[in-house]
Amino acid sequence: MIIAFSILSVIAVISALLAVRLRNLVHATLTLMAFFVALAGLFILLMAEFLAAVQILVYVGAVGILILFAIMLTQQVTGNVKEHIEAHGALWGLAGATAVLLTLLLPAILKTALPLQPVVETIDPSVRALGLNLMSPYAIALQVIALLLTAALLGAVVIAISPEKSEEEKKS
Repeated sequence: MIIAFSILSVIAVISALLAVRLRNLVHATLTLMAFFVALAGLFILLMAEFLAAVQILVYVGAVGILILFAIMLTQQVTGNVKEHIEAHGALWGLAGATAVLLTLLLPAILKTALPLQPVVETIDPSVRALGLNLMSPYAIALQVIALLLTAALLGAVVIAISPEKSEEEKKS
C-alpha cells in the first residue's frame, strides 16, 4: 500500500510540474491527464472507487479530451521560443504568496477549536443517495457548465476556421 501510494504520488507531482512547465500544449495536456489518472489511483487507495471512476470519466474522459480538441484546432501548438520571457524573482514571488497565504489562514487555524473526540455521523453510502445529494441542488449549474463548454468548443472551431476562409477569399 505504501509503495503504491509513493509511486502514484511521485507520478502525480512530476506530471503536474510537467503540465505547468512544458512549452508544447499537447504534451502539457497529456501530462495533465496523467496527473488526473494518478489522482484516480490515489482515490482507489483511499477506497473511494466511485470518486476514482468519476475522476477518470469527467476529468480524463471529458475535460482532457475537450482541451486536446481545442488545442488541435489552434494554429500554434508550441510556444514561440523568441518571445520566451525568463522569470526573475520567482523565489520572491513564492515567498510573498506564502506570506499572504499564512496571513489569511493562520488566524482561522488558531481560532478553530477542534473536538477532542471524532464526530461520527450516520451516513447512507449508497450510490443513489450520493447521486441525489450531488444532482438535486446543482443540476441546473451542471447543465449550464455543459452548455458553456460546448460553446467554448464551438468558439474554438470558429476561430480556427475563420482565418483560413479569409485567406481563401483573398486568393479568389
